[in-house]
Amino acid sequence: MASLTNVVVAGGDAAAAVARVEMLSPAGYAGLAVSNGLDVQSYVTERQPDLVLFEGAFDDVDAFEVARGLKRHETTQHIPIIMLTADASPHLLDEGFAAGFDDMLDADAANEIILSRLQPLVRLSTMHAEFHRRIASAGKFGLSIDTEGVHDVDTKNCRVLFVGSDSGRAMALADALSTTEFSPVRETDHFKAGARVAEETFDAAVIAVDEGDDTDKALNLCAHIRNNPRLFNLPVLLATGNNQAELAEAAYGQGASIAVPSAPDVKMLAAGLRFLVRRQRLRWNLHGPITATLQPKTADGLDGLYSKEFLRAHLAHLLDLGVRRQRNLSLALFSIQNIAGLSGNPKDAKFLMQQAADWISGLVRVEDMAARLGEMEICVALPGAAEREAQQATDRIVGVLQNNQFKLSDGTPTGSQIWVQSGAVAAAQGETAEALIARARDNLA
Repeated sequence: MASLTNVVVAGGDAAAAVARVEMLSPAGYAGLAVSNGLDVQSYVTERQPDLVLFEGAFDDVDAFEVARGLKRHETTQHIPIIMLTADASPHLLDEGFAAGFDDMLDADAANEIILSRLQPLVRLSTMHAEFHRRIASAGKFGLSIDTEGVHDVDTKNCRVLFVGSDSGRAMALADALSTTEFSPVRETDHFKAGARVAEETFDAAVIAVDEGDDTDKALNLCAHIRNNPRLFNLPVLLATGNNQAELAEAAYGQGASIAVPSAPDVKMLAAGLRFLVRRQRLRWNLHGPITATLQPKTADGLDGLYSKEFLRAHLAHLLDLGVRRQRNLSLALFSIQNIAGLSGNPKDAKFLMQQAADWISGLVRVEDMAARLGEMEICVALPGAAEREAQQATDRIVGVLQNNQFKLSDGTPTGSQIWVQSGAVAAAQGETAEALIARARDNLA
């Protein structure tokens, strides 16, 4: 199956749109350039890309009106839209936010920064696509999932963790932010901030860096949030001091969602946060219906896992979509080798497998689907993931499983680690669910 992310690049300057398609291609994007603004709606409706990128304005129609049209139509409202603009002022950002854009940034930004800003939008698109597919598969098992109001996103009463020193600039910025719709929660210690994002609920995090501050702490906090499987979708905005463009570029590499390379005023900061918070709350809206598909009709005897019957049916659905839409799909398989030897009785064996299931289901994205495949096998379907990404996720999960102490049903430690074999494979064009599962088993190591 092709390892591509499909994108429509739309802009009145046809040469610029084509150049942007060519820029995106080496990064795995299959792009289609559209220069007539009146054609965008039909192109996006027909092709259902993973995202739409506006390369400036159009000659024939207002770009904001095109965006509003995409967000009004049920068949396209879920597709993320990003605009590259020569005027990334707070006023324009607010206007773009109201029109439905999911992100806006300077058209002169480095290619690496543009690609970094596209990645969370692609993940959101993948989550939304899986929302529809999972519900459709659940319907075949007799489930009816309530999706009312999923796209009604309220960005009021936003709770933001504001991490910065007690310097005058950072404090003034946090105080000014509190006069907007955001409610900043101050934290001056980066290590304590890392603990708070894991323990409390925030819509986003802002990390403010003044000249003379320890920039490594800011970058490490970005990386901590992005590498934590339970936090990696949390939006992070890095607000740097003057003349710190290099720090802003480094922040994207460590997982920042938005980096402002010059000292921002509160209007610019709030404008960027609005995009991040709306995307985050949409993820939460999608989360509920997706997890609601795990019910007795679709579930395994182990909590948190789908049944092998539902896995096979859903894989067939995903594979069919992959043939028609060139969507990535990978499969990770985990075989627990020594549970029988560790337990000694069926009750303990089930208890140990439940612990493994808890770890695996807790370490994957909500759009990934963990299921019980065999007696000691747990399988994870990863829509939108190429094989390299699936292997990275698999290695991370195996590391956690083999470095944690499991307990027997009476609460006593097993005294030994569990042994895990794993295999990650990407679906091939035209492959069946059974063939994909068989290849994953053959790839166990």
